Amino acid sequence: MCRRFKSAPAQSAMTLANLGLRGYFCAHEYAEIRIPVYCASKGRKARMSEQAIVTMYVDCALAGLRRSDTMRVPDPRMPVEMRSVDRPQRDDWIPWNAIDSTVSKSDIEELELHFGGPLPKLYAALLEYKHFYELTESCLRFEQHLVGRWKDDLLSKYDWLREHVRCGSHLVPIGEESFMDAGPVCLDFGQRRSDGDCAIVFWDHEWVGTDKEINPMFSSSTKMFECLLFEAESLVDFLHLDSETDTQESVELKRKHLFDFLAIDPEGAGGNAREYWASRLG
Repeated sequence: MCRRFKSAPAQSAMTLANLGLRGYFCAHEYAEIRIPVYCASKGRKARMSEQAIVTMYVDCALAGLRRSDTMRVPDPRMPVEMRSVDRPQRDDWIPWNAIDSTVSKSDIEELELHFGGPLPKLYAALLEYKHFYELTESCLRFEQHLVGRWKDDLLSKYDWLREHVRCGSHLVPIGEESFMDAGPVCLDFGQRRSDGDCAIVFWDHEWVGTDKEINPMFSSSTKMFECLLFEAESLVDFLHLDSETDTQESVELKRKHLFDFLAIDPEGAGGNAREYWASRLG
C-alpha cells in the first residue's frame, strides 16, 4: 500500500531532499511520489506469493537503475543478448538491459548437487526471473547474473570460498557485503530452517580465525527479500547517514524507517544482526 503525492514545486522538492528522500521511486511515473506504507506486524506475505516478493524487488531495483541512468558497465565481454541498443555507450561503459532468465530446473539441480543441499525457493526464483549486472547495493551486491556465464561464476566463487575459508564448506556465496566490503554474503546451509530456507550471513576477511569471521545479516532468504523490497521502495535512504547534509529531522526520519526495516525480520536483522544494521546510522 502506498501514499501517493503529486510532484512538488522546487521549494517543496528542496524540503524532501533535506529530509533525506530519494529523487525517484520504483517504476512509477515521474509526476508522482509514492511513499510505501509497510505494516511490519502483518507483513506482505499474506497479500502476495513468495515469488512475487522477489519479482517486485527486482523490478523496483531495475526501475531505480533506469531512472538514474546507471545501467552501464565496462565489460567488453558483455553478452550480446544483454547489450542495449537504445542508449549510447560512454567511453568504456556499455549500456545493458536485464533480460528474461534462461535458467532451467536442471541448472538449479546442478547447483544444488554441487553445493550439497537445496537452494531456498526465493533465491532460486531470483535466478529464474532475470539476468542482470546489478540490482540494489544498499544492503548487498548480488553476484552478477549474466546469461551464459552465471553458473560458472557461482560455482567458482563457491569453490574458492570452500578452499580458502576454514568454515566455508556450508556457505554458498550469493553476493558481496556492500557497507564495509567485508566479503561474500552467503546462504548458510548450516543454519537450515524447517521450511528449507536458511540464514543469510557474511564472511569478514578482516576477522579470519575469530568469532567475528562469520556474521549474521538476515534470519532467512525470505526475510532478506522482504527487507530488500522495503529498502528498494523507500524514498528515504535510511541506511546511510550524511554528516554534512542530514538534519536532525532527516536523521529521525531515517531512524524510523530503519526501525521498520528491522521489524520485518525480528529474528535476524532486528535480532542477532541488529548491531550490524543499527551501526548504519551510528
